[in-house]
Amino acid sequence: MEKPILGKDKILKFRRLADREKEGAARLALQIEHTIQYEANADSKMTKDGPINYSGGVNTTIEMSAVSTRDDVNNMLRQAVLKQELLEVWEIDVGAEPNEKGEYPAKYGRGLLSEWEDPANVEEAAQFSTTFNVDGALQDGYVSVPDAEIREVQYVFQSTDAAASGSSVQGMGEADAGAGD
Repeated sequence: MEKPILGKDKILKFRRLADREKEGAARLALQIEHTIQYEANADSKMTKDGPINYSGGVNTTIEMSAVSTRDDVNNMLRQAVLKQELLEVWEIDVGAEPNEKGEYPAKYGRGLLSEWEDPANVEEAAQFSTTFNVDGALQDGYVSVPDAEIREVQYVFQSTDAAASGSSVQGMGEADAGAGD
């Protein structure tokens, strides 16, 4: 039986294009949701034989929201809107099976953030929303994701033994999970 794709397994990472030689991409923490939207600009022309349709291209945007923090990624994204800096974005599906190199399927793009909204409600954690406008088309590929980031996204089973803490990577579905602890 096929396993559904879960939104919680798709993470976003960002980097300023200007920093690509000196920094790795950073994960957007406390993300609430994101939506990749493809909008085809189709047009039609009436002819004596009937209408013909032709494509004016596809516009791709990524709308996202996350809980606001004072971390470097939130700061970099907000500054990228204000300074109109070119960014790189990756959507990585950490719920998928990695390939033979241990890499996860991903989408990659470059573009600009077009807006930044950061409301502060008295009863909730502050959260921001923004829209990323992709230049050209998102590219499919594979990327490596450090084990520490995978554990941040979804913690793994841990032993109760202090010496083994952090070294166990058993899933809850395994027969010996928790046995003898």
